[in-house]
Amino acid sequence: MAQQAFVSGIGITEASSPRKQTKSFVELCTEAVHKALEHAGAEANSIDAIVVGDIDGFEGTVLGAKFQSRQVGLGSDLPVVVVNTGGTTGGNLMQVAARMVRSGTHSRVLCLGGPTFYGAQDLQAAINTNSPMIVEQPLGMGGFHMGAFAASAYQARHGTSAEDFASIAVTDHDKASRNPYAHLRYTVTIEDVVNGNPLSSPLTQPMVCPVSTSACAMIVCSKSSAEELKTNPALIKAMGTSGDPYLGGGKGDFAVMQNLALLARRVYALADIRSARDDFDVVEVFAPYAHMQPMQLEALGLCDTGTGIDLIRSKESQLGGSIPINLSGGPKCTNAGVAGELAPYVYIAWQMIGDAPEEIQVPGARRGLAHGTGGTFFQFENLAVFESTKESR
Repeated sequence: MAQQAFVSGIGITEASSPRKQTKSFVELCTEAVHKALEHAGAEANSIDAIVVGDIDGFEGTVLGAKFQSRQVGLGSDLPVVVVNTGGTTGGNLMQVAARMVRSGTHSRVLCLGGPTFYGAQDLQAAINTNSPMIVEQPLGMGGFHMGAFAASAYQARHGTSAEDFASIAVTDHDKASRNPYAHLRYTVTIEDVVNGNPLSSPLTQPMVCPVSTSACAMIVCSKSSAEELKTNPALIKAMGTSGDPYLGGGKGDFAVMQNLALLARRVYALADIRSARDDFDVVEVFAPYAHMQPMQLEALGLCDTGTGIDLIRSKESQLGGSIPINLSGGPKCTNAGVAGELAPYVYIAWQMIGDAPEEIQVPGARRGLAHGTGGTFFQFENLAVFESTKESR
């Protein structure tokens, strides 16, 4: 029988613009690692393995494996697993580490997500190469165009206005303004967002994530290993990944996230989730484009089809509401590549441990949902359910 896996330590650095960062890649990663060790009360030599993420196109696949484990002070002989699954890399780090622990081969694994975009000379040009070179790149398809497909389809299906999409960005910025680790900690108005620099209709620049730099880390442990540490660990109750066709023409309906809905059904069954709206105390979804968040909430069963924006704008999605969503501000306000993709899992585990920043901590949170996505049309998904263990300690 597979062992249980827990998260016992969290480390995250304050995010900024790559142009304003005062610490190097290695310094950011080192800070995140040692914050996670300190949070858990673990010694560096107690780590059995490290799982690191890299994304081709932005950095060499083995960059993390060659340098990070040595330079962050964990020694040169530590086993290293390098994960490279494009935009889903960050979320998959935790799942790889959890499987290592569940299998019984390791008892304490460090997940490390570093900043990805700090070294890209022309980030948008690199992202634009994600579209299939034979079929879609000759059509002029770029990252913003691929993102706008779903936005336009959702808009046509539900009569969504530009102001509706803008209200999502307004809400995310308001939440990020309370998160001491967020990148964009200023508030915006609907007018600011609607009148922002147009990218690909209906998206404007304020509806799209920034380029951030930060690092985050988490320590994944077996039950016996977690009991040796000082935190009330977060149980990784259930997790899973899924994928859709790579080509845009293979997707059945751009107005709904069918693949995510299927994954949610499978993960919920593993975690015995009967009602997503009632069973979760806090949720973090990876939505770098404004329109993605309502679509994800609908696919996850947190609201009815076409009502995601209403939920986001309501008090129910705020701290103190019945289903707080993206209290971190989400990737709409902080997106540092691999670190950004790992962040939803970091924040939800942090919430379950009970040590998230006071400004965003949900009092008494018992169960949380973390989500990640990536791909040219965001067709690859990962999902995990975390539970608090406070009463069992």
